[in-house]
Order: sequence, then structure tokens, then C-alpha cells
Amino acid sequence: MAENTAPSASILFVSSPNEPAIELVEVESDAFGDLNLDQLVADVTAGRDQYELRPYFFTPLTSAAAVQFRHAVIQDLAQPRVRKSIHGFAEGMRAMRTLLAEADSLRYRQQKQRVALEAVTCYLRAVGGLASGFMDADLASSGMLRFRDQLDQYVASEAFSTLAEDADQTTDRLEQIRYEFLIEGGRISVFPLTEEADYSADVAATFSKFRQSEVASKLQSRQDPVAMNHVEAGILGLVGEVFPDQFDALARFVQKHAVFQSAMIARFDREVQFYLAYLEYLERIPDLATCLPTVTREPTSSVRDAVDLVLAAKLAGGAHPVVGNDFSLTGEERVLVVTGANQGGKTTFARAFGQLHYLAALGLPVAASSATLHLFDRVFTHFERQENLQNLTGKLEDDLLRVHAILQQASGESIVILNEIFTSTTVSDALFLGTQILDRIITLGALGVYVTFVDELSALGPGTVSMVAEVDPAEVTTRTFRIRRRPADGLAHATAMAARYGLTATRLRERIHA
Repeated sequence: MAENTAPSASILFVSSPNEPAIELVEVESDAFGDLNLDQLVADVTAGRDQYELRPYFFTPLTSAAAVQFRHAVIQDLAQPRVRKSIHGFAEGMRAMRTLLAEADSLRYRQQKQRVALEAVTCYLRAVGGLASGFMDADLASSGMLRFRDQLDQYVASEAFSTLAEDADQTTDRLEQIRYEFLIEGGRISVFPLTEEADYSADVAATFSKFRQSEVASKLQSRQDPVAMNHVEAGILGLVGEVFPDQFDALARFVQKHAVFQSAMIARFDREVQFYLAYLEYLERIPDLATCLPTVTREPTSSVRDAVDLVLAAKLAGGAHPVVGNDFSLTGEERVLVVTGANQGGKTTFARAFGQLHYLAALGLPVAASSATLHLFDRVFTHFERQENLQNLTGKLEDDLLRVHAILQQASGESIVILNEIFTSTTVSDALFLGTQILDRIITLGALGVYVTFVDELSALGPGTVSMVAEVDPAEVTTRTFRIRRRPADGLAHATAMAARYGLTATRLRERIHA
């Protein structure tokens, strides 16, 4: 069937000469594991393998206009009527693919053709239902409006009308077939059904009192209801000989419409799942604050109530909800230097920082009540790893090599997140190395987070912002998971050492009273 040669409308990517072409990335970036984005994408796309959504999540956008394009589509998808229409469409398209797969797996020609016809019918209903649902919908995004225009043109096209008419006529002819068969010994004969009285209802009523209800027949077939055995296939072949015109029409239909799906419809079917998968993931997390962030190429980021989205999903419905934190980088500020007690939420904060920026660059809602986020060129991360015994370099050398590689590739548009590095060296060496690294990041103009136990790094100059993981003032061993913007108190390393050697207030009291 003829296909419209106009470019298919995309609801993910802006079609404009002012926007660079986007090439999908097929593999996740190195930062995915550190930021737990690999877990996020796995959870979001679970059960949707047929759509191959992962490359969309591996491909951040490069302009504020592209991000805003997706925001507008998401706002259209917030309308219940629109969502309902799309869900019905998606269900129909999944049923179509299931039938096509079944047709491919079947052995008998006439059955394959009949199932293929049913797949086309599912497709027609799905597309027609979507067009009907969108007809009076209050769409505002350029992506959805352009798709609706193309959808309306397609449904009104001669190609679609011909497909629908051919499918209806072929189905009607098949449904008019009525036959009876006679079994004589090992011989089966098939004849057109003659008009005779139907006594089946009377027979059923007569024998109803002998029915053994609620008892499953042991003779019930365990086969797939679509599959046929050789006897059924033989009867179908005989039926085809008795009604050749109807089955010839079926064969002609399948041959004529071997390729019937519109590329535009197939693209929408896939792309809309990117949005639905993520939005439904967010909807499964109760009381989660989300927003559509403002993105900017300027070196600035400001967020309220930021949370680690993966952690929020794990804690959903539990007794201890995830704690949100605020942060901002404006003016000359470039790096949040996070200090404070161990297990106080510093690493979680660093992950949240990275997740927010990455998800914002995908044009998706982020886990915060409000956010303005820098649109980066690349995200670089270095989180502490366990030593690899097969790696002949020491941990300090490994840290230095990895950080050097990051600084060689990073630019003034990058995000750099360094978490708990140089823990294997002395405080003085960690201070010296950390100072060199932070100076380099600030000179580049990149934005980032530097998590450390060295408090002095938080006060290097106007390019650094001190953030402290706070504890309960009444009991310093109790973590609040609040990360506050304030000067480092000099207690991070001391508290860690006291805990290591059993010298916290709690342990001392326990030993005094023992």
C-alpha cells in the first residue's frame, strides 16, 4: 500500500533547521552506574522491551528549545482524555504485534492468513480510535499538533480507506462461511451448511441436569488455542476447497497488504512510550514532588527539595521517606563542596545533583519542587570504588588517573561530580590534590559537586560553596540527611575518627555505666 512520503512527525525531537540533528546513542555513558541511572532506566523501561526505549534515555538533548518541546508534549499528556486515547491505541498496537508474531509461527497457510487479517483489523481499530480520541482534544504542543495533523491526513487517505475496506470485505466474506462435515470411518467430508432446524439448544437443556459443574475436564486441550492439529488443519483445507472464492480473497488481501503499517504511526507508538514509561514510574512514588525544570546554558543551577529519584522509589510507602535538599550555584560559584559526618547523605546528595541535571537534559520532570538547571555537554563522575586486585596500580594512583582523564575531557559546559576520592592518602595530601583539582574545575567554568572529608577545601574562594551534612545536635551520631549551605564546622573528620575508635558521646556513656 502506498505510504505518505512526508517526514514522520516526531514527538521527541524538534524538526527545525535551527536545531542540530540528534543521533541516538546506543550505550549508556560512564556516569550511569555512579548516578544509579542504570537502575532508573531498567526500572522505567521494565515490561517495555518491544519499544526499545533505552537509546532515548542514553541521548540527552543539546538545546533549551528541544527540552521545552518535550515539556509541552508532557503537558498535553497530562490530560486524562489524551492519556486514555493513547493507552487504548497502545493496547491495540500490542495486540497487533502479538497476532503478527503468532501468524509467523503458525504452520498452516490459511490459518496464517486469517490471523494476519485479524492483525490488520487490530491496527485499523487502534489508529481509528486514536484519531477519534484526538479529534477534539485540547492539544497545545507543536509535536502533538503536528502528529494529529498527519494522523488525520492518514486516516482520510485513500491508502487507509482502501486497507479498511479490503479488510472489512474480506472479513465479511469469511464470516458468511457455514459448513458441516461428515465423518465416516477414517474419512471426513465437508459440505456447505444446509438450512435445517437447530436442535442444539433443546439437546443442551435436556442433558443439563447431568452436567458436572465446577469440574474441569481431564480431556481439555492443553494446547495454545490458536494452534491447530493436523486433523483441524485438514478440515480447514477441505473448507477452503468448498469455498475457494472466500479463501482466494483472503490470500489476495494478505499479499496486497503484506506491509500495511504507517511509519508515522509506528514512530508515534514507540516515542510516546518514552513519556508514558517515565511518567508512570513517577506516579508509582507517593508524595513525590516533581517539576518541569527551567534549563539554561548559563553556568547556574538552583533547586529546591532535590531528592535521589532511585532512592525515593526504593523508600516509597515506607516509614522513612526520602529527605529533600536545596542547593544553588550562581555568579562565580562553580562547585558544591560537601563535608560532614559519614553516612549523612553526602553521596546521595551527589547522585541527586547528577540525576537532576541528566533527567532535565532528557526533557523530563525532575524530583524537586522547583529547579533551574545547567544544560551540559557531558557529565563526568568519579565515585569511590573497591580496589581491583588485578589492577597493579594502587588506589591513589587509580584515583589520579581517573580524575586526570576527566579533567582532560571536561569543558566549561560540563558537569563534574567527584565523590570521596583520595581517602587512601593523608589529610595534607588530600588537601593538596583536592585544591589542584578544584582550581582546575573552576578555571574551566564547569559546575559540579566535590564530596570530601577535608573541610578546608570548602573555603578555597568564591568558586566553591560549602555544604554540610548535618547531624542531630542532641545526638551527633543521629543523621538528619539534611545538606545545608553553611561553613564547614571542622568536625567531619573528627567525628569519623571518634566513631571509628568508639569515642562518640554515646559509646563513652555506655562504657562509663558498664
